[in-house]
Amino acid sequence: MKGLELAQAYYQKCENELQEITGKDFNNISIGLCGQGSECFGFDDEISKDHDFGPGFCIFLEDELKEKYGERLEKFYEGLPKEFMGTMRMVSSHGRGRVGVLSTKDFYFANLGIDKEPENLYQWYQLSEERLAMVTNGRIFHEGNDEFMKLRKTLLSFYPEEVRLKKLASRFVVMAQAGQYNYGRCLMRKDYVAAYFALSLFMKNAVSAIYLLNGKYMPFYKWAHYGMKDLPVLGKLSDAFSWLSTSSMGIVSVPAGDEGMRQYEGSVLVEMICGEIVKECVSQGLLKETVDFLDDGVILLQESIEDGLLKKIPLEM
Repeated sequence: MKGLELAQAYYQKCENELQEITGKDFNNISIGLCGQGSECFGFDDEISKDHDFGPGFCIFLEDELKEKYGERLEKFYEGLPKEFMGTMRMVSSHGRGRVGVLSTKDFYFANLGIDKEPENLYQWYQLSEERLAMVTNGRIFHEGNDEFMKLRKTLLSFYPEEVRLKKLASRFVVMAQAGQYNYGRCLMRKDYVAAYFALSLFMKNAVSAIYLLNGKYMPFYKWAHYGMKDLPVLGKLSDAFSWLSTSSMGIVSVPAGDEGMRQYEGSVLVEMICGEIVKECVSQGLLKETVDFLDDGVILLQESIEDGLLKKIPLEM
């Protein structure tokens, strides 16, 4: 059983008791499972169940309700069985505090660095994709009329469009520099360590660009490619990244049906990925024209940014 399903079943067993403790205020409390951990993304498997996995859920409380019910709810939660449906919760030294009674403000600040809605485009731009993915993942079993859900819904609406454009421009810069330019040059010098660094930078930024084009936050690097294959926009490129990852001194082996494997220069796949991303940008109206070298698309992407401060700040590298 997946972790989210286990958590929801665990919660449903004690939902009535939680309502009795909080009374009418139950409608002002959100309960679910989100945050750190592969199970919060639905990516958990047998390997990931060896630590910080098992029955558990989060009870999110605003300051006033934490003062009012926090102690009773913590006592109740600690009294719940540690084993449920044949699964015992395993907690590592790094996994404490992921479930149980949580302060709404503390949850957002600890995982995102803010505890309220961003006030301007610059604040939005500073927010990490990986951390935004972390606080908006999972599943809410009981949606309260509270600050937790208000901020969650705001963040789930994704970056404002001008911020998305700025971040795409940043991805284009690194993809052009690391993938289209330096990867090949490093190979010509037979500097294979630098070539792998360049390829890694290209792949991470290209995958991020694809998430941005889907209006979805890219998760932690370990799960970025895993989650990409299910994206409706350019998710089909996941195989190309898998092939690139097998690169040996710049040569990539690609399945060729009955012919077995066919070898290509890695730069060919890099250009193919860049071309598909550019076509999608044109399709979404983010680029007015097709470009071959992504660095030429940076200015075009930023042309639509009207916010003066956002336009001036340096691109992420």
